[in-house]
Amino acid sequence: MTGFSRAALLLVAAVGFLVSPLVGAGEMTSLYTPLGLGACAVPPPEIARSYERRDLVVEECPAPVPYRLFVVSSDARSWVDLRRNDLEWSSEQRVVYGRDLLALGHFPNVSGSDVAEWRLDETGMPLALIVRLRLVDPAKDATQGATISRLLVVGFSADSFCDMGLAQSNDEARRLADAATACTAALPR
Repeated sequence: MTGFSRAALLLVAAVGFLVSPLVGAGEMTSLYTPLGLGACAVPPPEIARSYERRDLVVEECPAPVPYRLFVVSSDARSWVDLRRNDLEWSSEQRVVYGRDLLALGHFPNVSGSDVAEWRLDETGMPLALIVRLRLVDPAKDATQGATISRLLVVGFSADSFCDMGLAQSNDEARRLADAATACTAALPR
């Protein structure tokens, strides 16, 4: 290798080393975990019992550490619950009783969704969760499977979970999720 090409190679390597930490700075990525049947399992007995006492069915689905993701079902509705260390939150109030969702349709469910999308910061730490909700369209024949779809975006802060909103598209949901660093309005536990 000539002196010139070696110097050029060292210069390219040095520039690459200095720039590479900046390339991913602030760049969000996605991690997808399954929500479907076969991917989720019955949680430990102490957790399962707490849901059974309320006549609910629960399954624990894969989630990045330190989070735990649960799909919870009643007769005609389903939602997600989240846990992180000693912090717990349920989307039941938001999904089942939220006025904006009730205005859209009936019987909201996450059960028909195949995946959960976790938005990760540049270090790989989850900042938000996106799950698809399906509702029966009240203006159409429910027996023909007429549904309305929305994406629920939940942001994470150090000590709480927050409602980042509902979105109609994946891109809109990701924009909401990527603003999760502004997660200031904690959701009730």
